[in-house]
Amino acid sequence: MKVKTITCPNCGHANNFLAEECTQCGIHFSRYYEELEKAEALRRHIEEQEKAEALRREQEEKERQEAEARRKEEEEKAEALRREQEERERREAEAREREAEERRQAEEEARRLEEERQIEAQKRADILKRQKEELEKAEALKRQKEEEQKAEAARREEEERERREAEEREAEERRQAEEEEKAEALRREQEEQEHREAEAREREAEERRQAEEEEKAETLRREQEDQERREAEEREREAEERRRQEEDQALVIAADAPGDAADENQPQDETEDIEIEELDDAAIEAQAGAFDFIEYPPEGPVVDDQAEIADPSASPPNDYRPAASLQARLEFYEGRMIGLTYGNPAEIQNVKLMAVSSDHIQVFYPIPRHVVSFAYGTIVSITENAEGLSAVGPDISPVFPVVIELPRPYFHNH
Repeated sequence: MKVKTITCPNCGHANNFLAEECTQCGIHFSRYYEELEKAEALRRHIEEQEKAEALRREQEEKERQEAEARRKEEEEKAEALRREQEERERREAEAREREAEERRQAEEEARRLEEERQIEAQKRADILKRQKEELEKAEALKRQKEEEQKAEAARREEEERERREAEEREAEERRQAEEEEKAEALRREQEEQEHREAEAREREAEERRQAEEEEKAETLRREQEDQERREAEEREREAEERRRQEEDQALVIAADAPGDAADENQPQDETEDIEIEELDDAAIEAQAGAFDFIEYPPEGPVVDDQAEIADPSASPPNDYRPAASLQARLEFYEGRMIGLTYGNPAEIQNVKLMAVSSDHIQVFYPIPRHVVSFAYGTIVSITENAEGLSAVGPDISPVFPVVIELPRPYFHNH
C-alpha cells in the first residue's frame, strides 16, 4: 500500500502527510499544507478537464468522421473506403502523436516537479500565482470556446432556418409553377374549345349561307321559269292569233277567187274543231302538278346564274393551261374557301379568298377574324386540283380546291 507523503519545501525530504514538521530539517510546514493541497487538487482538476476535453474532441472528431464516412460511402464506396483507411491511419498517427505528446508532457512534468522540489520555499508562492493565472487563462479560454460553440450553434441554427425557408420558398415556387401550368393548360383547353366552337359556328354559318344562296338560286330559277313560261304562252297566243288572221285572210281571198265552190266541197280540217282553253296565272299554278310545261328556247340570250361559265377567265382550271396572270388564275376562287400553307404540307389553313385585285389578294382567317393582304410577289406557289387537295400526313383536314403557299404572317403561332 502506497503511503501518502508531503514534500518539504525547504529540503525536499518526503515526510508523512500528517506530519507538522520536517524530520530532516525541522521546518514547520503546517502553513503550507492547505495551499499545497489546494494546488494539488487544482492540478488534478486541470488534468482531468484536459483529459475530458481531449476525449470529447476525440469523440466528436470520431463521430464527425463516421458521419462523413457514411455520407461519402453512399456517394462513392470505393472513395469512402480509401478515405476511411486514410482516416484510420491519420487517427493512429494522431494517437501516436498524442501518446508521444503525453509522454513528453509527463517527462516535462516530472522534470518540472523535480525542479520545483529543488527551488526555495519563497518561489512556491510565485508558482502558485502562475498556476492561478494559468487557471484563469484556461477558464477564460474555456469561456471563449463555449461562446464560440454557442455562436457556432446559433450560426448553424440560422443556416438551418434559412435552408428551411429556402426549401419552403422553392416548394411555393414549384406550387405556383404547377398552378400556372394548370391554368395555362386550362386556358389552352378553353382556347381549343372556343376554336372548335368557332369552327362549328363558321361551318353552320357557311351551311346557312350556302342554303340561303341555293334557296335564292332556286327562287330565281323558278321566277325565271315562270317568266319564260309566261313569255312562251304569250308568243303562242300571238302566233295563234297571227295564224287565225292568216286563215281568215286566206278564206276571204279564196271566196273571191274562182274555184271557191270546189274548195267548199273539201272536207273540213279537224284542227278547226280544237278548242284552245286559255288559263290564267292562278289556274296555271293550281294545275302545275298535273302536267309538265314545255320550255321553249328563248329567242335571245338569257342571262342567268350559269352565264358566268361563259367567261373563260372564271372557268374552273380543269385544262391547266397557263394563265395570263395570277389574277386570272385566282379570280375563279374569289369568295370561296381555299387553303393556305406556310411551307409545311402537313399544315393547311382554311381561309376565305375575299378579293383578287391586280397586285394583291385579301384573305379572311375565320378563327382570329383577321383580314390579311398578300402581294403577288410573296406567293411561293399555287397548287390546284379538280378533285381537291388535302394536307400531307396523318392529320385529317378538309379538301381544298386550291392551296396557296405564302410566308408565315406575324400573328401566326410559331
